[in-house]
Amino acid sequence: MDVEVLELITFAKHLVINRTQNPLDQVQEAILRQALLGAKLKEIRIIGYSENTVQTILAPNLWKLLSDATGERVGIKTVRLILQELFKKQNKFNSSNQALEKSQETLNFELELPGGQVNLFSPFYIERPPIESQAYEEIIKPGSLIRIKGPKQMGKTSLMARLLNHAQRQGCRTVVVNFELTDNEVFADLNRFLRRFCAMVADDLQLPMQLNQYWDEELGSKNNCTNYFARYLLPKLGQPLVLGLDAVDRIFQHEKIADDFFGLLRAWHEKSKQIEIWKNLHLIIAHGTEVYIPLDIHQSPFNVGLDAKLPELNTQQVQELARRHGFKLTPFEIEKLMEMLGGHPHLLRVAFYKMVREKISLKQILEDAPKDTGIYADYLRLHLWNLEKYPELAQAFRTVVESEQPIELKSKLAFDLNSMGLVYLQGNQVEIRKILYREYFRDRLKSSLLTLPSAEKRLENLELIPEQTRNILAAIMFTDVKDSAQKHHQNQEPTLAAVFRDLNLMTRLCQQFEGQVLKSVGDGLLMYFVSVVKAVQCAQEIQKTLITAASELPSDAVLEHRIGIHLAEVYFNGNDVYGDGVNIAARLQVEAYPRGICISSMVYEAVKRHLGLNIIKSEFRELKGIGSMQVYQISVE
Repeated sequence: MDVEVLELITFAKHLVINRTQNPLDQVQEAILRQALLGAKLKEIRIIGYSENTVQTILAPNLWKLLSDATGERVGIKTVRLILQELFKKQNKFNSSNQALEKSQETLNFELELPGGQVNLFSPFYIERPPIESQAYEEIIKPGSLIRIKGPKQMGKTSLMARLLNHAQRQGCRTVVVNFELTDNEVFADLNRFLRRFCAMVADDLQLPMQLNQYWDEELGSKNNCTNYFARYLLPKLGQPLVLGLDAVDRIFQHEKIADDFFGLLRAWHEKSKQIEIWKNLHLIIAHGTEVYIPLDIHQSPFNVGLDAKLPELNTQQVQELARRHGFKLTPFEIEKLMEMLGGHPHLLRVAFYKMVREKISLKQILEDAPKDTGIYADYLRLHLWNLEKYPELAQAFRTVVESEQPIELKSKLAFDLNSMGLVYLQGNQVEIRKILYREYFRDRLKSSLLTLPSAEKRLENLELIPEQTRNILAAIMFTDVKDSAQKHHQNQEPTLAAVFRDLNLMTRLCQQFEGQVLKSVGDGLLMYFVSVVKAVQCAQEIQKTLITAASELPSDAVLEHRIGIHLAEVYFNGNDVYGDGVNIAARLQVEAYPRGICISSMVYEAVKRHLGLNIIKSEFRELKGIGSMQVYQISVE
């Protein structure tokens, strides 16, 4: 989206507020933005509203409002042309400088908080030619396979979302399976893993699961999974299915599962060249690291199909991203910005967002960037804490930080650092990505590593929490479903489908607020955040979004979630987290009201000056195994 669309939205808001004294609301702006970007009425999507409601109520009401404000007959086919013509006639918009100034004044209302998937119709998604055009062309080919590869927060999920949207517009059905949501126990057994995989796909397609009808122990799990797709899912749909597999890096850690599952994907892709029904299966595989597991070259899906490797933004693309935020940076400013941040799209968006929202100068952002007081403090601390969980990885990165030249590391360490976005891979060598990382980690890694136990000692004491290990201050969040067992007993398949749906939503929001999902626990999630403010913001957004969506769902498809949050020092070990802080957060979740959030006094004291909280009750509660604690019940309704 170019600046013109932002200007037209600003202009439309100006017309409407002059006519009605009321601004466009967020839903109306979202519909207008998508229409100006060329979406057809049936393609417009608004979270929390059904397609029918958008097409028959919300959009017509917006056209009437704009018709009254402009004096013209506005519809989805005419809205852009009418606004363009009126825009040109307005004297106060004739000067491009005045238009930019007006856009800058109101841009706060158009800004999107950086983090997670970039919205489909966002102006802040920057294409990296020719990747998108090649992928759009490839994804609609029979039996296609696309591999999206790039470090964390480089845009993998955002590109996948655009490919799926493009495929939908070409008549395909689409499904996303995010392996971040898969329980750890599932990876222990191939049969269980493949049954869960099939169940997640059927659930997303809103089809009865019917797993037992296509599962025969004598045939083996890979044959059963293949038959489930070939004899049930694909024929039942009767149209192409685009299957997006996100965060497949999670599978790399489990070599036995990885070898069989990735071999299965390759076999399906090969079948599409000969068997008609398999031509209807299109695959998108997104991963953040190089494939370091030993896969047979003829059984790997990572050496076939289209390779969509996401690079950093180049100078012109960074300038365009700045322009879409209302800035025209000099070549010198672009050079200094990219020296510090490279072309990392997320870090650049954070910088521009802060420049607009908080009126921070670019000079100040660059000076403070590697400091604990800078805008990247939470982002950098999260990297530091992840490194501290793996001393060998931390030591390897320290070596990279201290070297002025590319160096060679063990393959696994190099791939892990690359997937985190900390280094570039150059053949068999690695080099640090940004000045930001060198300046931040140079001294912190030295002091951090002094407190960490050796790898041998960590293995020796794996069952215990080593006293010599440095604890980490983190906001821990637990979620769960009210009356979960009863719902599963009464109607298992719809309940399981609803759980998958809501956990997917929570995962996306967790990423948006810079948190991390550690694992699923029953029908809920265990998450942690570097920033306690963002943890509470995330919890509020989860409950608000679920409540809004519930108004459009049948009653048996609605789940009521409870959320507990505590701030404490905890100990991380792989994907698990230990300590009293974890236990307290779990107990707070039990105390939370349905559709509500329960926080500890530590959390309340940390966020009360930063957030608006609707506290409906504050009391001392006896927490099982913990004792009496003051808790705060938060409502978002």
